[in-house]
Amino acid sequence: MKLRTPLISSVYRVMDYFRGVEYFSGPKPSLNEARSYLQNFTGGKIICEKDNHGIAKVCINHEGKKNAISGSMMIDLEKIVDDLENWNEGKGILLYGANGIFCSGGDLNFAREANKPELGFCMSVLMTNVLRRFSNLPIISVAYLDGAGAIGGGAELITACDFRLMSDSNSDTRIGFVHCKMGIVPAWGGAARLVSIVGKTSALDLLLTGKLSDSDEASRLGLINGVVRNLDEAYNWIFEKTKHDTKVVRAAKACISNASPLTDETVEVESRIFAPLWGGPANNIALRRNIKHKT
Repeated sequence: MKLRTPLISSVYRVMDYFRGVEYFSGPKPSLNEARSYLQNFTGGKIICEKDNHGIAKVCINHEGKKNAISGSMMIDLEKIVDDLENWNEGKGILLYGANGIFCSGGDLNFAREANKPELGFCMSVLMTNVLRRFSNLPIISVAYLDGAGAIGGGAELITACDFRLMSDSNSDTRIGFVHCKMGIVPAWGGAARLVSIVGKTSALDLLLTGKLSDSDEASRLGLINGVVRNLDEAYNWIFEKTKHDTKVVRAAKACISNASPLTDETVEVESRIFAPLWGGPANNIALRRNIKHKT
């Protein structure tokens, strides 16, 4: 795949602060180039259903794969964000997983087939763009976690939401930034967003340990905002948060987004630090051992 956009000088300056940390210095793909590549990795789907209360239910569904995100599902999510950006009646988004589980992260089949730094960077460029746009929507977003919870890339997804809820119907539901177990770091902008949620020290601890946090630990960290019994309760939770006039809800979200901007430079640096680890020795060992979900 031919890449065309050079490394911008401001990113060079930031990377100079982190001497001794390897980073990807190759060209940045366009979003069209990233889409063209990722669409070859099919399986699963992400769908969006809007209701007349201004709430969109976004469902992650990859049956038999614990709702792992394939390349085509990344493009599904981008198309949903495109649509939501033009939905002027929208007030809320409820992000959840089908089949009693939220999301186990990136599809390992994709990880094994595309395990070269330039291809990992390509994926990272698209997903950081999509999730940044998702988090900046003037719509209140809530992730509902059940089943095994949010693991790896699934944990990154929930950091793009304004609020996070866990189900109390399954004692095994966890949040885990298990990237270190896979020999990588977050690829979808999750590290920077995690810092804004739990603070620098707790974020670093979560990334270094890869530990799985239950609802009590996640609540203590401020990683979740409540516990509910089921998807219907999660819907009612966001309904209450968005019951005021649409313009008021959207304006409130816009004010908060404006107060804590995540810059293009920040997410690109994170992508460039991630890319050399993708397909590297530690990552390949982890893929062969299939240790993503092991404690």
